Amino acid sequence: MTTFLLVLCVLLLTAGLILLAKVARQQKAALAALRAEEEAIVAEERRMFHYLHDLGEATWRDDQQASMYRLIVEGAVRVTQSTGGALYLLDEATQRLVPRHYSDFCAPLISVPERVRQQMNENPAALLSTLRMHAVAADEGLLGDIYDRQKTELLPDLGLDARLGPKLVTSQQGVIAMIGPLSFGTRRLGVLAVTAPKEGRNYNANDFEVFNSLIEQSAFALANAAAHKDAAKNRMDQQELLNASQIQQVLLPDRDPEVPGFVIAGKNIPARTLSGDYFDYLKLPNGKFGLVIADVSGKGIGAAMITVMCRTLMRAKAPNAATPSAALAAVNRQIAPDIREDMFITMSYIVAEKDGSKLTFARAGHNAALVWRKADGRVESLHPPGLGVGIDKGDVFERVTKDLEFSMQPGDCLLLYTDGVNEAMDPKGIEFGEERVQDRLAKYAPLGPRAVIGGIISDLELFLKGRRSHDDITLIAMQKTA
Repeated sequence: MTTFLLVLCVLLLTAGLILLAKVARQQKAALAALRAEEEAIVAEERRMFHYLHDLGEATWRDDQQASMYRLIVEGAVRVTQSTGGALYLLDEATQRLVPRHYSDFCAPLISVPERVRQQMNENPAALLSTLRMHAVAADEGLLGDIYDRQKTELLPDLGLDARLGPKLVTSQQGVIAMIGPLSFGTRRLGVLAVTAPKEGRNYNANDFEVFNSLIEQSAFALANAAAHKDAAKNRMDQQELLNASQIQQVLLPDRDPEVPGFVIAGKNIPARTLSGDYFDYLKLPNGKFGLVIADVSGKGIGAAMITVMCRTLMRAKAPNAATPSAALAAVNRQIAPDIREDMFITMSYIVAEKDGSKLTFARAGHNAALVWRKADGRVESLHPPGLGVGIDKGDVFERVTKDLEFSMQPGDCLLLYTDGVNEAMDPKGIEFGEERVQDRLAKYAPLGPRAVIGGIISDLELFLKGRRSHDDITLIAMQKTA
């Protein structure tokens, strides 16, 4: 009996030790599995961190587009441990999804054209070349359907998806894929996909969740990059406009001229960066002197370019023209054939004789010239007939545009101005008007040309009540001294 009990105890002890060893092995295996899972999660997090870091840096690079597209695809492939990937972005003009980066081993995500199937027999690289160039309609096929429905999909077998069509190529079979739409707010950007052979990879729920996170981050990065690009372009455009404005200002007189018998002042204030107005002083043969002021219809770069043309042509034509109207006619014949039908230029050109005894005035549709007479304080309006430059190519312009001769006595003050002065509107929509211009000329003329220019501009600013004028403002004042 004692021997039996002893044997039984030994057997029980042995079984217990075996059980404990088995439990220990199971715990060790479970611990190893947990450790492996933890390491896999850490590795995945590390891959995601590097992906987001690289994506963030690429967003702010000026050359970010191509590198960002590659980074998105390669990063998605690396994070999901896939074999290949592709990025398609929407071309809004054609409403097609255009491949922006297609990795070497990404399975075809489109129905492969028959001609490419035939080419593949002789040239296997034909397929990849096609995949990297072939855009698809945003509402057709597998990609178009996912883009249209805006829902990420995990495809356990790409080759069984009817949206690829009935005829598959070998690389579409036995493949798993995750494909998702890229969108930011209400803006649909495109589609991102990753693929892998079924025999070497199996996407699970966690992979799908990670891929959805990649989709979200990639869309955000693409939207940020587009905004950065637009902002950079706007900065470049603004810089180009600023450079053009500085060049335009250089072409305007930088100081008031010294002309025997006269004191002259002029000012140009653009409504925007570039001005459609210009003024100039011309030294002419036989000691004569010319004043020119012009206003191009419209604003912006086009109008600014026309002002440069006017200035160049006036300086070329005026010295050899017999009269001011002849100079304007020569400018018109040069410009009229080359400007748009909806554009024209109003100009005033006055030539003073060397001794100041006579002035000759030609007006191409511009505002009337005003002369304040010191003798009686009266303001006289001078408006010889004339047609705007560019409206007619020659004959009618020359028949209509005439010269007017007039004289000035010591103390008299002449004012030329563009319609940005008289057509300036206060917050209630009331125009400054020609009557106010004449009134201000009479008020400031006794103080000299600089006072006329400064006084009218100051009164305009008060009239506008801090608002910016909608049109360019240009004035020239000339007072006879002897």
